Amino acid sequence: MLGFAALGAVLCGACSDAEHKPGATLAQIDAGCKQYCGKASECNKSIRPDACEKRCQNRLNRCRADEQADTVTDLQSCAADKCGDFAVCAIGAGLECTFGL
Repeated sequence: MLGFAALGAVLCGACSDAEHKPGATLAQIDAGCKQYCGKASECNKSIRPDACEKRCQNRLNRCRADEQADTVTDLQSCAADKCGDFAVCAIGAGLECTFGL
């Protein structure tokens, strides 16, 4: 029992780190990908929203947790752009997830 208490204290201490930034929730990832893929499909008729959403979700789930929330926000922002600006914005969001830029 004492070992479990010690482990719990260590884990709680690790979670309270000021540098720790939680990832996005599944609902946030789903919503961000849906908005992004809707716009991607609007800008490029060859993109199927369902396939795009699955690919987007898979990529975001592989993204570092501390970059997920920012990337979801960026994807939602891209969805509000005009098609001419959309591609550049989407590339930036991908770099945010992959490299933390």
